[in-house]
This record gives sequence, C-alpha cells and structure tokens, in this order.
Amino acid sequence: MVIKWILLITLVFLVFWFFKQFRQIQRKPPDTTRKVIEDMVRCAYCDVHLPKSESIVEHGRYFCCTKHRQLYSQSQPDDK
Repeated sequence: MVIKWILLITLVFLVFWFFKQFRQIQRKPPDTTRKVIEDMVRCAYCDVHLPKSESIVEHGRYFCCTKHRQLYSQSQPDDK
C-alpha cells in the first residue's frame, strides 16, 4: 500500500513538473534581440574603429566624420 502512495505522489509531482515546464516554454517571448554582426573599419585619419555602415568612404578609404575626410585630403600631397 505504501508503494502505491509513493508512486502516486511521484506521478503527480512529475505531471506537475512537466506542466510547469511546458507553461514556461509557452510564455517565453521570441528571441528578438539578435544583432547583426557588422564589419568594422578604421578611420584613415585618426585610426578609430567604427561600423562600416557608419563610415564615410572616399577613394576606398574609410573615415569617421567629414572633418577627418577633409583633413586627410588636405594632408596628402597632390598628384599632378
């Protein structure tokens, strides 16, 4: 008789535990925090690294801002 009670209690516990696990899975919001990995580039003037999408490109070189693009252009000797 005692074995029947132990089995019944174990069965009730397992059913409760499985139900609880199932409800937690149902309540989890979908994973929307995925981030896209983006290439990083280095500013040709100041060597700061920044995402490629935020950089300014001129003649195959990347810059962090327009001021650094202008300063880099002024510091390079003119090819004539």
